Amino acid sequence: MPLVANGFEACVKIEGKEVQQFQAEATDEPSGRTCWIASELNKGFSIHWKNTDVFCQTAARIWVDGIECAGEIIRGPNFDASVSGRRTSATTTAPFVFSQLDLTDDDAFLDSATHKDVGLIRMEIWTINQIGTKAYTNQAASKESKIHERSKKGVAHQIKFGAEVVEAPRAAAIITYLERTPVVTFTFKYRSIDLLRANGIAPNQNSGTGKRKAADGPSGSLKQETKGQKRVKKEAGSFVPGEIIDLTRSKTPVPSSSEIIDLT
Repeated sequence: MPLVANGFEACVKIEGKEVQQFQAEATDEPSGRTCWIASELNKGFSIHWKNTDVFCQTAARIWVDGIECAGEIIRGPNFDASVSGRRTSATTTAPFVFSQLDLTDDDAFLDSATHKDVGLIRMEIWTINQIGTKAYTNQAASKESKIHERSKKGVAHQIKFGAEVVEAPRAAAIITYLERTPVVTFTFKYRSIDLLRANGIAPNQNSGTGKRKAADGPSGSLKQETKGQKRVKKEAGSFVPGEIIDLTRSKTPVPSSSEIIDLT
């Protein structure tokens, strides 16, 4: 069953099959839902979401292990989208793959901030107007995070990017943000199934539900608070289906809501 909040639903699929979620909870800041999922070594995955109740164009911003990847624009209720890799050009994508943690004993990585988001898949959904398109800007291959062996904190897997695959040509969108905060944020905290069971998050094979016990690593503070769905008024604006937002060069969440952002 997908995570559901504020007129959207989202899930992660491994090889086309929806991944079971454990201990789904509401988050207060930013508004949305979070859960634990089991990563499977050397398997590819995709992130899926659907607009169920927001009458507006929306754009998703996606991070895997703290690395931002190009998102997608969807029109309104009953439209959905998915992302299965990091877009590297208008015609190529490097697929997401759950991989063994890349450990190092180099002390230069001991205090590195690059490891803090390893273990997290995060998606923000923003209300937008699409006002045009431009050619997609090619992206350099991303380097996965190296983790000092003393900083792994219960994390055994990380996300790497597979060999590029060729896809149909895509354009990049030029958009304006309608609000200063996302409508919803979905966070999937992934660990190996063994770690989830050891921490009481996933049930053991011969038991029932898992006990509530915090796992080490980047989880954040959780609050069990139900959020109502958010219905956003429909705004005027052109929409070209099947186009991507080139978000990988934008470091700030959102400048002014009235500013036109050329994300290519």
